[in-house]
Amino acid sequence: MKHYQLAQLNIGKILGTLDSDMMAGFVAQLDEINALADRSPGFIWRLKDATGVQAYEDPLILVNMSVWESVETLRQFVYKSGHVAPLRDRSRWFEKPAQAHMAMWWIPAGHIPTLQEARERLEYRRNWGDSPIAFSFGNIYSEPEEPVGHPAAPSVTFNNRLLVSAFNTPNGGCNSGTQFHYRQDGMRVWATYAGERVQFGSLVAIGDAEGCLDMRYQHVDARGQLRAGKCRAIPEILADGRVRLHEQWQWTNGDLSEGQSIVEELKS
Repeated sequence: MKHYQLAQLNIGKILGTLDSDMMAGFVAQLDEINALADRSPGFIWRLKDATGVQAYEDPLILVNMSVWESVETLRQFVYKSGHVAPLRDRSRWFEKPAQAHMAMWWIPAGHIPTLQEARERLEYRRNWGDSPIAFSFGNIYSEPEEPVGHPAAPSVTFNNRLLVSAFNTPNGGCNSGTQFHYRQDGMRVWATYAGERVQFGSLVAIGDAEGCLDMRYQHVDARGQLRAGKCRAIPEILADGRVRLHEQWQWTNGDLSEGQSIVEELKS
């Protein structure tokens, strides 16, 4: 059971508009290179029609965003496939970057990153350098910790549920402004979360034989620091059908302290 996949963002400022003669050689290869990525081993997803997406204020900044099974499968495509030729000729079409222009990060398997998420990861790497939050081929970080034990189907269906922190002990990282967007695929559960004291974060979980969730989570707090932990959550179905989670957690970095929290589904 694979809990993580690799997301990547690569940006560049082109030397002319896409309809200019200067960019003709680049544009002519786009369909071929995209098709090559689509059929490459380990490829999962890419941002379609990326040249038509304006992710930054400057319309000459192009973005490329994709998801892969592993660092190695992405490396194989970037450096050991037909992608090498346009990569070698990059200076013909793109300005030389003055700061970090790419970032890789681990996401829960099945999650499709947003452009906002990708920009946050790249900005984090620019400010803090390579880290488990965002890194490069020159300094690769391993996948985060995974849940352990024998997975079982959760006692509650979590797909497309939006939960919010309702209570947390003072040493916790989340508060009432933190929202959790949950997803589920069989025995696997994952979520992305953000708000107030959390800039962005994600968690992965599996159900266990007792109907609880075994979670592993990590996020960037308001100071820009990475916090990571583990949690055992007991689901409860409220009278109106909403889900509440009673959580016993422990930080796995920092002070290693423990705490309790409650998150519950927002009313529709």
